Order: sequence, then C-alpha cells, then structure tokens
Amino acid sequence: MYRIAVAALILAATGCATTGAGSREGNATVAGVIKLPESGLAQAGNPCDQLRVIVAHAARPSEALGHAMVKSSRGNRCSFTISGVPSNTDLQISAAAESGLKCDNGSAPAITPEPSTIKMVNYGTGTKDFTVSCGA
Repeated sequence: MYRIAVAALILAATGCATTGAGSREGNATVAGVIKLPESGLAQAGNPCDQLRVIVAHAARPSEALGHAMVKSSRGNRCSFTISGVPSNTDLQISAAAESGLKCDNGSAPAITPEPSTIKMVNYGTGTKDFTVSCGA
C-alpha cells in the first residue's frame, strides 16, 4: 500500500511539472475591436475570418502567444480576444490581414495602429483597437 501511495505521489508530481511550452501560457487577456471600412473592402466572405491579432514577446514578435479568436460583431466590426497571455513582461500586439483580404482596387488593406508594446498584470485584461482602411 505504501509503495502505491509513493508511486502515485511521484506520478502526480511529474505529471504536473511544466515543460518549455508551459512557460508560454499566462493568465492575462487582451481584447478589442477591429473596425472595418464602410466601403471599399472586397467582400469575398466574412472579412473577420481573414484578420488575425498577434500577441508576442517584444523580443520575438513572430512567435504568437495565447489563444486568439476573432469573430464578427455588430456595426461593421470584428471583436477579438486573446487569452492565456503571459503577464509581467513586455508584449507586442499587432493585427494583420491574410492575403485573401483585398480592397476593391485589388490592394491590401492598411491596418492601424502599428504594432505596439503593452505590459499585462496578473489576471488583467488589456484592450487594444485596430482600424482597417482601404485608400485615403
């Protein structure tokens, strides 16, 4: 009986240990809105499906963190939530359009503002909004 209890304790302790991938998880959330243009965006389906918001360490902006979700919202907007973001470190947040999202003139839409740095607190929620535009 004692051996079984010791084995269960060791199994539980090693099973709860984190690996390198576990350090990418956190307890903060980033949320916001992506405003779409009233006109000029070629509508080949839902534009929200072709937008993504990326939160990454400022030193490694190509390595996305957290669990991102972009969905359609009211009023020609998309809403986004990125959960599981690390806290107490400098993070970069940016938005990007997939290559299939085009303006009526065939060009890629512009997304503002440019990537910026944020610092999240434990269990905090940060907000950031973006605007998609086609032309002047």
